Amino acid sequence: MKRLSTAVCVIMLLAMAAYGATILVPDQYPTIQAGINAASAGDTVLVSDGDWTGPGNRGLDFGGRAIVVMSANGPENCVIDCQSGDRGFYFRSGETASSVLYGFTIVNGYMTQGGGIHIANSSPTIERCIVFDNGASYGGGFYIANSSPVIEHCTIIENSATNGGAVYSTNSNPDINSCVVADNTASG
Repeated sequence: MKRLSTAVCVIMLLAMAAYGATILVPDQYPTIQAGINAASAGDTVLVSDGDWTGPGNRGLDFGGRAIVVMSANGPENCVIDCQSGDRGFYFRSGETASSVLYGFTIVNGYMTQGGGIHIANSSPTIERCIVFDNGASYGGGFYIANSSPVIEHCTIIENSATNGGAVYSTNSNPDINSCVVADNTASG
């Protein structure tokens, strides 16, 4: 299975390379946000394995860019640890399906809305991510407002919130496919 996942990543990278640059984190930019900020439409931000913590590696914002942000070797090897000080990703600038998040574990996020990922007025694509052990008042794993994201082949587990342990969705039409959603709790 790992060989298949690696093969899929390589094929995606080759296909994307035809359309834009590949930005390497940390080889070219020290933080994930710095890599995102340097990217232009069609670029890929490729993040090396490791536990990513601290400013510039949480609360990550695509800023409306049509880019791919992906891990080099899948979510088991590339962890965004929010250290209970922020969320993993924030989509709020009209991102479309061309804004792709691929292959990260997002853990220990805590915010009022969307402990793991916050999506508002945007419709990004999120694939093969593990959203684990995040907390919020609304949407421990995901908070989705006025949006239509595609969330595929993700694992959403052990998140907690007052409302919507795994996902809190309002005025939205999320397309959630082939995901594992388990052991999330809501107290409200």
